[in-house]
Amino acid sequence: MPLAFELRSATRSDFDFCWPIYRDAMKPLTEALGPWNEAAQHKLIADAVADAGTSILRQHEDDAGWLQVEETRHLVHLQQLFLAPAVRNRGLGTSFLTWMKERAERKRKDLTLEVMTNNPARRLYERLGFKAISTANNKITMRY
Repeated sequence: MPLAFELRSATRSDFDFCWPIYRDAMKPLTEALGPWNEAAQHKLIADAVADAGTSILRQHEDDAGWLQVEETRHLVHLQQLFLAPAVRNRGLGTSFLTWMKERAERKRKDLTLEVMTNNPARRLYERLGFKAISTANNKITMRY
């Protein structure tokens, strides 16, 4: 079955696509727990977009979201996953995460991610079999 998405490497010019998706998703979650530091968050995402492990998630030839992955000898860690509002709750996240789980299994590596304790995406991760392994600083580390 063909994938429901494609990936392409992110470039610095993708910041203007990635930043508003991140800001609009994370600012309300962060502000519920403490102050939002716009400058620090802006730098965080600029650095993430410039990272070699960052990709643009594409669906139907359109940019649909972005992600950042770090892979080591024993671990695949999904550092960031953000979908554009227009494609949320339509199966793209499930499709991508299922693909990531299968990829990690083929490589015999654990797949981990972090999610804020108040992020609704946590329910998706739990539904897909991710289990909480630790909680610190309002973030839950989950492993599949």
